[in-house]
Amino acid sequence: MSGFPTLQPAFTVRLQATIPYDVGNVSTGGGLQITPIVTGSIKSEPGFEPALDGEVVYGSDWVRPEPSQSHVRINVNAVIKNKDGALLAYSYKGVVAIDAAFMAILTGSPDAKTTPFGNAFTQINIETGAEHLKELEHGIFVGSAHFVIDEGQPMIIETKVSKVVK
Repeated sequence: MSGFPTLQPAFTVRLQATIPYDVGNVSTGGGLQITPIVTGSIKSEPGFEPALDGEVVYGSDWVRPEPSQSHVRINVNAVIKNKDGALLAYSYKGVVAIDAAFMAILTGSPDAKTTPFGNAFTQINIETGAEHLKELEHGIFVGSAHFVIDEGQPMIIETKVSKVVK
């Protein structure tokens, strides 16, 4: 349809988080958990420019359940080091629907399984001082995420990121 934006697949981001710090109920309303991101990666889709191939060197996710307990609001801030040494500030805000599959992950249930895409959406922002990656600062990026559970492995938050075009 004319006038509606389209999406270009841009990159895949995989973040490994660890046990959150439960800050508790805060004065702005509701609970707050701060989850350290201990490692991760970003890899461009073939043909996407400027290409990224990097690793997360720092990150945290501020998680705020909505009062209805039907969704959580997420706010991730991370530093990515590209394979060429360039540093990027990578951040996003998003919403995750709380369903039985996500609740199993949150509670550490032994029945937890990899979730499908479709319950977690984000808006991504990228900042960098690297001239060859500056174009990323001018893009509008959106993501769809899911939670990957492999037995005996830490949980991975995998996000498929697209650039809004035309």
